[in-house]
Amino acid sequence: NAAVFHTSIKDLQVTVDAGSCSSRLVFNVPKAHTTGVEAEFAVSPFAGLDLSLAGSYVSAEFDSTINDPVLATRTGIREGNRLPTVPKFQMAATATYGARLSDNADWYVTTSYQHVGNRYTQPSDQEPTARFLTAAGGNPALFFDPITQTGGSTPFFDIGSLKLPSYEIVNLSAGVNWDSGLELVAYVNNLLDESPKLSIDRERSFRARQSYNVGQPRVIGLTARYKF
Repeated sequence: NAAVFHTSIKDLQVTVDAGSCSSRLVFNVPKAHTTGVEAEFAVSPFAGLDLSLAGSYVSAEFDSTINDPVLATRTGIREGNRLPTVPKFQMAATATYGARLSDNADWYVTTSYQHVGNRYTQPSDQEPTARFLTAAGGNPALFFDPITQTGGSTPFFDIGSLKLPSYEIVNLSAGVNWDSGLELVAYVNNLLDESPKLSIDRERSFRARQSYNVGQPRVIGLTARYKF
């Protein structure tokens, strides 16, 4: 399966920080678009084995700029900038193998791999000046990255790129399905215990807080289902 698409968007609502305070502003962007391609391929090379691969590439951008040049720089709402939270590239691969366990049950094993490309939390994060912060009122600016465990205090510092890095998640599960309707599944989600950065959490434009919202750590579990 494959598809090519183009979506023209009018009056797109975008939420941004209100300068160096803790409030938020919502703007209606006159024009924006998403253009991309997505494809899915599935095959069963032999009995019991199912393989699938899916991916997408999306260009999602603003097609208009706020009239005020200062406001455009602070918000990042300008023509050509990427829409927030949208990765350009995503893909997922899944493999499942199963067979008859006994006269009244089947067993199977499934593994999946997911890749999510880089993104921006807010449009302003891709502006050249967004990464540089000067402490207000002579107070030192504090910063800390919980992923790398690095931090410090300085009157002026470069936060670094605000582009959220791509990440990969691997899941694994195995189960037994009885003809009676009972199913037991053991699973490990986020097998490699990755800590993907999902978004940047900030207050007062990084002057009060800088942190990341991260994905779930490794989760191990057992599920029982019964179909009537």
